[in-house]
Amino acid sequence: MSIIQNHDITLYGGTDNHDIVLRPLCDEHLPFLYKWNTDPDVLYWSEGADVQAYNEETIHFIYGKSSYDGHCFLVEVDGIPVGECWLQKMNLKAILEQYPDTADVRRIDMMIGDKSYWNRGIGSTLIGMLVDFAFNGECVDALHGLVFDFNTRSQRVFEKNGFTLFMREPSTESPSKAKEDLHYRITQSAYIEGRRAKVPSDKIFEMPIANLQPSQLYVSEGKLRLARSWFDPADKSVFDPIPIKMHNNRHMMTDGHTRAALAFLSGWETIPVTWDEDEWDMLAYTECVRWCDEAGIKSAADLANRIISAKDYAILWNKRCDDLHKDILNGLVSAEK
Repeated sequence: MSIIQNHDITLYGGTDNHDIVLRPLCDEHLPFLYKWNTDPDVLYWSEGADVQAYNEETIHFIYGKSSYDGHCFLVEVDGIPVGECWLQKMNLKAILEQYPDTADVRRIDMMIGDKSYWNRGIGSTLIGMLVDFAFNGECVDALHGLVFDFNTRSQRVFEKNGFTLFMREPSTESPSKAKEDLHYRITQSAYIEGRRAKVPSDKIFEMPIANLQPSQLYVSEGKLRLARSWFDPADKSVFDPIPIKMHNNRHMMTDGHTRAALAFLSGWETIPVTWDEDEWDMLAYTECVRWCDEAGIKSAADLANRIISAKDYAILWNKRCDDLHKDILNGLVSAEK
């Protein structure tokens, strides 16, 4: 019988310098867990108690229980296992008492066990990946992270990903090490609001929705569900405009494909847009538009037929984009292709 309960979710992301993949944690990864959980330097930052090492029995219990209560991942950076992270059901009574019984409340935990990968932005990125998975894939109501007061680095990681301090309480595991336990939180509504586009009204105009060229092959069902929470088909004034650029004589969407598909499904013929004045890697966009041309995706109407689950979106789109980024860096994609 397996110690770690497996799942079938793989998440893809990265920094400017590293590719990051979160793979399902399984028993094959136990040697890494033994190594990381017997390193006192690693445990100093990941545990509230003043523990120097865990034995195998304790490690089996920790990861066995957590994997049955949620999703446990191995963190790979450029193909190298460097740590683990979890998205699991909230198990702290003091937190659960703050919510209705029907609320889906989860928590994130992480450990970068390979110390050579500390301070490289890995933690911030993987937390962001788990946050997206929680809200887009799992429809979570609220997400928490427990941080000890001495771990200012982890506090910054959660704050960078939109978490705010929710509650603090005296630390009981090892008062000589941590005086307080800090509970950080991000709600579904805060997650949605943080990702909405704020554009001055004088920079917004309308275009026929059929005239906008996508630069994306799929729409995530999870993202579409969240967009419906604020979308009003009868009021375009609350719609976040679609950012566009001129690209090969076409008005190309640089973002906003989910809400463009939602607008089409709601019967809109015109849609609010705004010029995207940011600097982008147009080589990547050229390749993405080429993919769309090959797939016959010419407008939001075509995207509306390519709505897929968050799990499939991670593989079919996020991974493909990550692979494209690597190919561009390695000089395998050129403007002449």
